[in-house]
Amino acid sequence: MQFTTSWDDGHPLDLRLADLLAHHGFQATFYVPNRNQEGLPVLSNAQLCTLGSGFEIGSHTLDHCYANRVPPAEWTRQVREGKQALENALGHSVAGFCYPGGKVNPQAIESVKAAGFHYARTVVNLHLEGGNNRFLIPTTLQFYPHGRAVIARNWLRSGQWANRWPATVQALSASDHQRQLMRLLEAALKRDGVFHLWGHSWELERHALWAPLDSFLRSAAQLVPNEARVINARLNSARAGA
Repeated sequence: MQFTTSWDDGHPLDLRLADLLAHHGFQATFYVPNRNQEGLPVLSNAQLCTLGSGFEIGSHTLDHCYANRVPPAEWTRQVREGKQALENALGHSVAGFCYPGGKVNPQAIESVKAAGFHYARTVVNLHLEGGNNRFLIPTTLQFYPHGRAVIARNWLRSGQWANRWPATVQALSASDHQRQLMRLLEAALKRDGVFHLWGHSWELERHALWAPLDSFLRSAAQLVPNEARVINARLNSARAGA
C-alpha cells in the first residue's frame, strides 16, 4: 500500500500545512506556480526553499495557467519556463507536474513530456490505485467536504467508471467527509492499493478545515506504516514507463 498527499497552488499557507504533515510523520508533494494570475499569493523563493528542504516540490506552470485557455505555444512556454524558474529557485531538478484546474489534453501532455518532467498529476479522483500512465496520475479524494450528490456527479462525469466504482461506493456510503476518508483509506489498505489525498492550503484556511485535517492525519498515522508514506514521485505509476 502507498499513502501520499499533494497540495496545489503554492500558497504561503503551505508552510503551515507542511508543519502539520511533518508532525504526523507524513510526506507530501507541493505543486507550485511561480505566480498566480488568479490573484492568490504564492511562496517566495526563500519560503520555497524552506518547504523544499523537507518535501517534494513540483511545478504548476509559470502563472497557474490552464491548458484549455491558452494557445498551444503559450502552454508550452508556461510549462517549460515554470520548470526552469522552480529549478533556479531550488537549485535542483524538478520531476513532477500538476495540471492547473485538472485541465489536460493530448497536446498538454506532450508539452509536459518535452519539458523533461518525469510524471504529472491530474485531479481525477475516486481511484484506489496509481493508474497506468505516469503523465495522468489520478487521486483518491480532495480534502474538501463534498456531499454525496457532488461525488456521484463527479463519478459520472470523469469516466473510468469501473476502476473508480469501488472507491465511489465507499465514499457514497459514508455520512460525512471524515468517514469518507477513513473508508477509502481502509479500502486502499485492504487491497494493497494507493490512497492519494489532495487539496489546497488556502482552502483549509477559508473553510476552517485545519482541525479536520489534523484529526484525519492522526487517525491515518495509526494505520499507515512509515514505509508506505511516499511522495508523488515514488508512486508506482510515477515510476512506470507509461
